[in-house]
Amino acid sequence: MIKKILFIFLMLLATVAKAQFTETLASDRPGQALSANTVGKNVFQTQAGIDFFDSTSYFYPNSFFRYGFSEKFELNTGFILSGSSFERDLESFTIGARYLLSNLDSKSKSSVQLSYDFGAVHKNTQLTYIYGNSFSEKLSYTVNLGMNIDDTFEVNNALYVLNLAYALNNKMGVFIESFGTFLNDAAQVNFDAGYYYLLNNNVQFDFLIGENDGLFLGAGVTWRIPPISKK
Repeated sequence: MIKKILFIFLMLLATVAKAQFTETLASDRPGQALSANTVGKNVFQTQAGIDFFDSTSYFYPNSFFRYGFSEKFELNTGFILSGSSFERDLESFTIGARYLLSNLDSKSKSSVQLSYDFGAVHKNTQLTYIYGNSFSEKLSYTVNLGMNIDDTFEVNNALYVLNLAYALNNKMGVFIESFGTFLNDAAQVNFDAGYYYLLNNNVQFDFLIGENDGLFLGAGVTWRIPPISKK
């Protein structure tokens, strides 16, 4: 049933639009917050990294792939592996879609992300509302509010992310955020902070450090392949 709902959702959102994408890439990395932006029509973007949790001494290699079918609509998929000494146990495998609700030229952006996790121990659907805005040219914030729903349509928990980012210049920036879950007596409050460096308009490197039942570290890279312009 969940798979059928996801399929219908994707078909309803898939629209055709004139190709357009931002001058510089808009990544979900670093941090937990999803970006309200979609990647743009015919743009392919990869976000890859690895996290290390001190509490378990486990590494979590991860990759997330995004492709824009229109200015406002993208399909995405990703996986997370886990294990000590880079062992390869599948932690999560998701397939989803993101749709931009606001106008492309709007200062504030809002979107919705729907995904289904085939790889989790308890398979679930996650629905997340994403909102992003700015206080100034350099200071911005992003809010994520979502819920996890199992295959019996029971809400397992709700999630939140509050992200505050500051652009040091046109190449570098820092962020701090709080994230966690709430509902069903499973409240969690965690924190992380990090740094990103934009090598060029299509490549970004990042690093983060945080606390989630112990110290964790992460690093990664985002790169996008814009559509080939026709002369």
